[in-house]
Amino acid sequence: MHLFYYGVSNLQISFNSGDRDISLSGDDATHLKVLRMRQGDTIYVTDGTGNICKADIQENSPKFNSIRLLDLRTYERPGHSIHIMIAPPKNVARFEWFLEKATEAGIDEITPFFSEHSERAVLRSDRLNKVLVSAMKQSLKPFLPKLNEPVSFKSIMNSKNQVSNGFIAWLDRQNEQQHLKAVCGLHQPTTILIGPEGDFSQEEVDAAKLKGFVPVSLGSSRLRTETAALAACFIVNILNEPDVTGYPLSLE
Repeated sequence: MHLFYYGVSNLQISFNSGDRDISLSGDDATHLKVLRMRQGDTIYVTDGTGNICKADIQENSPKFNSIRLLDLRTYERPGHSIHIMIAPPKNVARFEWFLEKATEAGIDEITPFFSEHSERAVLRSDRLNKVLVSAMKQSLKPFLPKLNEPVSFKSIMNSKNQVSNGFIAWLDRQNEQQHLKAVCGLHQPTTILIGPEGDFSQEEVDAAKLKGFVPVSLGSSRLRTETAALAACFIVNILNEPDVTGYPLSLE
């Protein structure tokens, strides 16, 4: 079965109000045509907010498609959430790889930032969001991760948002910081700062500490930026594993 994305409105509201005929657009409309799906074929549609609908194709012509919603499943968000703040690597393909795999593994929010040692200063949010949507559909996830616009590291430090259960993954030469798994709080939002290939500067680490971020290790291996970010996702999700049961491994 195929999962398609409908980002126009909330499917639960449409379904419960009786407005059960929708039309796919953009890449999903193209995908519907490429698959040569016909009237009466069954598909599944998600809005990325926890709703997945079983649906039948009413029409799939070169210029128009009509989908009728038949059955609604609504999934609850886990008791924990993962927000990765990351300095994108110079090779944007590696960042796209991280977005894809983190979506598969389970991530809620991503904030790219530019720091003192950053090697990339430009990102195409439209392209990156397509990577997230594709990964969500491929992995049968009911939630689409939120991708924030890039910000400076300084703006994160100057924001008025309070940090709770926040960590900064830092390659401490003295190796004195604890492993993330030993200090991460459970069943609550978790925010993790992942620095560039050149790591955070000492000034940035000091600023993060003052902001409430706790320095942590991700293990004894030296990891690339995108690998470190993905490792952090896995660690937090494994610690909170009972929270992430119940998502569909199959749509049938």
